[in-house]
Amino acid sequence: MRPRVSVIVPTYNSARSIQRCLAALAAQRTEHPFEVIVVDSGDDATCALAERALPQVRTIRTPTRSVAPVARNIGARAARGDVLAFIDSDAYADAAWIENVVAAAATGFDLICGSIENANPQSGVARAEQLLMFNEFLPDLPGGAYWFALSGNMVLPRESFERYGPFVAVRAAEDIVFSRKLLAAGGRVLFHPQMRVAHDNRTTLRPYLRNQFVVGKHTAIARRLVRFADTGSYRVFLLLLPLAPIAKVAKIAARMARRKPSHLLRLAREFPLFFAGICAYCIGLIAGVLTPVTDAEPSTPSHRESPQGAHAAAHLASTNEPREAAR
Repeated sequence: MRPRVSVIVPTYNSARSIQRCLAALAAQRTEHPFEVIVVDSGDDATCALAERALPQVRTIRTPTRSVAPVARNIGARAARGDVLAFIDSDAYADAAWIENVVAAAATGFDLICGSIENANPQSGVARAEQLLMFNEFLPDLPGGAYWFALSGNMVLPRESFERYGPFVAVRAAEDIVFSRKLLAAGGRVLFHPQMRVAHDNRTTLRPYLRNQFVVGKHTAIARRLVRFADTGSYRVFLLLLPLAPIAKVAKIAARMARRKPSHLLRLAREFPLFFAGICAYCIGLIAGVLTPVTDAEPSTPSHRESPQGAHAAAHLASTNEPREAAR
């Protein structure tokens, strides 16, 4: 039976998290047939571990490293389902995720993003990262039309991908670029909080700050590619850049006060680490302004799918049993 949903997982040296990611997919409580496609460009044991966690997985290897949006494009082209669901290798789906993926795809929106929980709530760094990175996508926020969708928990009908895709091959902020181009072309974006994943937030300071720098850098580059919701002018963005740390804190705090005032208490508790991340992000913005925009890498490099994965995928797609039985 043809799968209803194709779940696409881009990976690069993801051995630490891929088994937990696929175990969560294997444990889905659903009768909708789905396939899982792992697109890997690393050199560790990710694919072997993926096949151990979910024998039905389809694994596709690229000969050279591919940034995540390129891996997503490869997975989308290999997918057989009418619904494309993208999840990161360090994100762990709620047991009803596939059910909510199907429900989200039936809303009539062109692009849907689910909510992001913190998989490491015991860590102060992880809690700060949660409020900085995912404050617009917390599970207790109301759903509705949005200005962009996060690629780590993203769904769209196949026809939407064919109409608005592919992803632009940049290292980070590709979800903003994709979302803003879709909106500019008349598409619609939905936040569907019931579609939940838990993200493996960073728990130590240096990786957290380094990631914020990278995100800031590529967000600045993205502002040269698409219009953002806060300002459509890149020149205005440059003029306001010296105020960026204050402006970002104020914007997040105002959003919390408007949508969920109780989040302000969480922000106050985590503020020192939160603000450290803000500073790293803003330094990254400056680096992005100074970085020339180069040609994107090819979106469809050559790749090889494992015969085991291709054969086993047919089995997963042909059963209507809950995923516990399919393991």
